[in-house]
Amino acid sequence: SRSRQDYQTPDEFMRSIMRRLKISHFTWDLAADEDNTQAGCWYSEADDSLTKKWHTHDGWSWLNPPFGHVAKWVQKAAEESKLGAYIAMLVPASVGANWWRDWVDRQAYVLLLNGRLTFVGETAPYTKDSACLLYTPIGCKGYEVWSWR
Repeated sequence: SRSRQDYQTPDEFMRSIMRRLKISHFTWDLAADEDNTQAGCWYSEADDSLTKKWHTHDGWSWLNPPFGHVAKWVQKAAEESKLGAYIAMLVPASVGANWWRDWVDRQAYVLLLNGRLTFVGETAPYTKDSACLLYTPIGCKGYEVWSWR
């Protein structure tokens, strides 16, 4: 069976990441719908966010992509950050995956989340560890274990 791909990020985590970034809001949600967006503007599945120019957006963009196809999303984030985009991205902490090696390691600042997320509507925490990737044009890179609660 196919795993669910539309988990909504919990508000507690969103408040925590915004405090961390010292922002009051995200300007764009790069993979959302009207029921789960974390920003005033968003790209839906029908909009095909991967074909858009994220670097043209002001401020920080949020991205909680479908985890089943994360490689193309981290590649796009890495490429767009080199053009000027600021992107905070929630992903499984799959440090052994090729996509991690190619598009995360030495390309983003990685916040390894200490404390598993319980997505909106779920009763138990997500079964895998997660990371929040910070892609910026200034090239801040590195790793940190972040107790986000």
